[in-house]
Parts: sequence; structure tokens; C-alpha cells
Amino acid sequence: MIAPSSHQTWLFYSPLAQQAALLKDDLLDPVDQLLDDPALVDLVRQCLAKRSPRSTRTGRRGMAPDRLLRCCVMKHLKGWSFRDLERELRSNLGYRRFTRFDADITPEFTVFSRSFALLSPAVTAEIHQRVVSLACEYGVAQGEKIRTDTTVDMATLCYTSLSL
Repeated sequence: MIAPSSHQTWLFYSPLAQQAALLKDDLLDPVDQLLDDPALVDLVRQCLAKRSPRSTRTGRRGMAPDRLLRCCVMKHLKGWSFRDLERELRSNLGYRRFTRFDADITPEFTVFSRSFALLSPAVTAEIHQRVVSLACEYGVAQGEKIRTDTTVDMATLCYTSLSL
């Protein structure tokens, strides 16, 4: 089952959330605005729904689409392995805030590996197209040329286009 994108905040996490909001990351903060786009999250949700015929309604909860997208972008921007991603998410409040895990339990690296594999090259190309159109809307890039063969390019485009 696909987990919902909205998450209830824990009462006891509130003091930590206030402190986490003060942490800034020059690399991730510009990308944060871009990843709030509902069309990007919907692309990932549609890809997760194709896992099995009834995966949208039944089964155990998987990773939410917005979290998957944010973890994928952060992994590629930082150049981490799946094990590094797991370790950093467990230990860093700023990264937990960016990926929307906050006080929730973070998945193991094998979950990240299997979940990232669900994003097919076609979905990656669609995400790239959406990123380019958003960059054009914001007026930070013309979007004339883009490589769409890897996810790294999407993350690089997000960072370079929003930091201009």
C-alpha cells in the first residue's frame, strides 16, 4: 500500500522540529521548493502504483511518494550510497526535515534500493521534463538542452537552476 504524503506530527517532536527548521543547507533548500510540486509527487505515486495490481489499497505500507522523491534527489545530490543515505537520515535532523521523515522511523538501505529501482527510465524522463518546465516557469533556466538518461542530471538541474 502506498503511504500517504501527509504525515501527522508527533507531540513530543515539536521542540526538535523547531530546532530542525533553523538548520539550513545551501544545497537542499532551493531544491525543497521545487519538490513541493504536486505533479512531481504524482508521477512517483503512479510509478509506485504499478508494482502490483492492488498495491494502492492493500498490503503493508511502503514509502510515501514525496519521501521517495526527496530521498532520491538527496542521495544523488550528495553522492551517497544507499548505506550512506540510511546512516545520514538517522543522524541528521536537517536531512530528516528535508525528506519529511521527521520523527518517523527511517527505512533500511535495502528499502531505498528496491524503492529507487521502481522509478523506471520513462518516469525519470517525465520527472526531468517537469523539472525543466518548473525551471522555465520560475525564470531560472531556458530549458533548451537537457540530458535525460540518468537521475543525477535531474538532481543537478534542480540545484543549478534554482541557485542561479
